[in-house]
Amino acid sequence: MRAILNFGAIALLAAGASPVAAAPRAPVPAGCPADAASRAQSAVIGGLTRRYTICAGTLPIRDSAGTVRASIFYTAYLLDGAARNRPLSFVWNGGPGADSRLLQFHALAPKTLQHGALADNAASALPTSDLVFVDPVGTGFSRPKTPADGATFYRTTGDIAAMAQFVRNFRGVYRRGGAPTYLVGESFGTWRASGVAEALIDTGEPLAGIALISGGIPLGDREDRSLIRALSLPNRTATALALGKLAPALQAHPEAALAEAENWARTVYRGALADPAALGAAARAEVIQRLARYQGLSPTTIDAKTLWVSPRQFRTGLIPAEPRDIFDMRKPVAHLDTAADDKAVLAFYRETLGYRDGRYAGIEEKGPDVGAQWEYDQTPVTPESLARAMAGEGPPSASQPWTLRAMQKAPRLRAWVAAGRYDSLNSCAGNAATVAGLPQSVAARFTLRCYAGGHMMYEDAAVKTLFGRDLADFLAR
Repeated sequence: MRAILNFGAIALLAAGASPVAAAPRAPVPAGCPADAASRAQSAVIGGLTRRYTICAGTLPIRDSAGTVRASIFYTAYLLDGAARNRPLSFVWNGGPGADSRLLQFHALAPKTLQHGALADNAASALPTSDLVFVDPVGTGFSRPKTPADGATFYRTTGDIAAMAQFVRNFRGVYRRGGAPTYLVGESFGTWRASGVAEALIDTGEPLAGIALISGGIPLGDREDRSLIRALSLPNRTATALALGKLAPALQAHPEAALAEAENWARTVYRGALADPAALGAAARAEVIQRLARYQGLSPTTIDAKTLWVSPRQFRTGLIPAEPRDIFDMRKPVAHLDTAADDKAVLAFYRETLGYRDGRYAGIEEKGPDVGAQWEYDQTPVTPESLARAMAGEGPPSASQPWTLRAMQKAPRLRAWVAAGRYDSLNSCAGNAATVAGLPQSVAARFTLRCYAGGHMMYEDAAVKTLFGRDLADFLAR
């Protein structure tokens, strides 16, 4: 399975695999609706055998007149014998246009993909929260009622409204209205999670927290981008260190090198980016030399006018013969064969669960290209914002300040934010600076985590365990 970029967010590209014949649907365990595909299973998680029930099905999404306009598919993992008021977490990947396979089958579910087969996941968050992995309309088994209805959901505001309705419907169908509820999103899914959080709070729905993974903190547009741009430097320094591209003095003391780069970015580089024209020739030359030193680039590759190296320029300039991957800059861009993983995922739904309805977009059929059709209608797309997107700085228009508004409207709402040190799209230091700039009453409710991985930091085996444990701790509070 491989993530690809659509204007700086994740969409999945999966190799087409032949459909697997459906097995007879298993008896419905207690807790699943009668129309859900289901199975009772167990897995060893955290050294203990955990028994749980999987429920997989769809819920309708209706317009204001009550007409069904789409069906949204979900895969729910419910711990057996647990109270209905245990935490309940809704999980989305990004894209826009990505189904739930990455966080489900690579990170958090009780069984994850290991060498092309599903095996027990010792780092699953299930012991602390029931998990509901959700496929947005047009992905996985989720579909608009008609192709024309797709336009309603292939847009930021329509997607948020549909997902808020889904959460309300799920809690009603499963009688989980009293459960502490968490919204977990990765990449573009951070927009979805924070936007849905505000939408639910506005209708009086209680929420316990939001987890924002590899998508920053959706707070709206920034008039001054100099600090966040400057604080992308530590991620680049970490990448250059990992690849042995820095001077021997820096390579010999990597932690000191990272601290030095971040301090310089905060104290000098930010000001240079904010007003490069104010620098004299000597100061400008010094900034260029420092940038080259901390990024492993030739000084001739740095724009002497703007003093900015875009994410795309860094990834293609560090090792010109091997452009680096947008999600993990330690790695070269490469195509991964996902056929074995796709086959295992399809067997899980068709054989293990006996789910027969529809065809899985991205495995059994190409499906609608949701990302290509996406409309960023939450804020205007400007020539400047589009240029930033093309240079690798994220979506082609800014978010709305969903996170801040949600946390101000719900004074007990907490947030957990994770980033990978080698991601070109996010910055651990940038997240810390963003939270530091928030009102103290809001900032105090954030938990920040930085991992030695990329955008999908859990793809590193050692990081996966730490990531799962940290997220589970947040969900358990």
